[in-house]
Amino acid sequence: MGKIEILLEKLDNRITSSLAKRLDTLDDLSEKLEASGEDYERNPTDENRDSYNEVIDYVEKIENGIIRDLEALLQKRKAEELAKQRQATRPAPAPAPAPAMQQVPATPQAEATPQAPANQSESTSSSNEKKKGSGVLTLVIGGVLLVASLGAINYFKKQ
Repeated sequence: MGKIEILLEKLDNRITSSLAKRLDTLDDLSEKLEASGEDYERNPTDENRDSYNEVIDYVEKIENGIIRDLEALLQKRKAEELAKQRQATRPAPAPAPAPAMQQVPATPQAEATPQAPANQSESTSSSNEKKKGSGVLTLVIGGVLLVASLGAINYFKKQ
């Protein structure tokens, strides 16, 4: 438990909810371990000793798993802090120079080219509108069918 407490201090007691639940479970198991130890001291039989040893092994396994997960969380947070520090110390990248504009000769083909992308964006937006409309239509039809089905069920139940 000592190592767990040290790790919790390093993490400022900020852990995930699943780890908190596992720590609570470990506390409960520690209490059961003490009770099992008391039973063994009162009645030192082979059965009580085996039970006590099983509880000890299980608690140690749970504790080692929690320690491993806490260490992993600590490493993850340290890596995040290092990344933030590196980002803060790194100067902002200089904006890329804009490419020089080339003059395009005024020909009928050159004028037709810019209109093609505009037409494509209009057709894309109209297909998006059709998709949105079809979703609403599907919901309406589904609702009507549901109401009709429930009505038919009630009608036949009454007969």
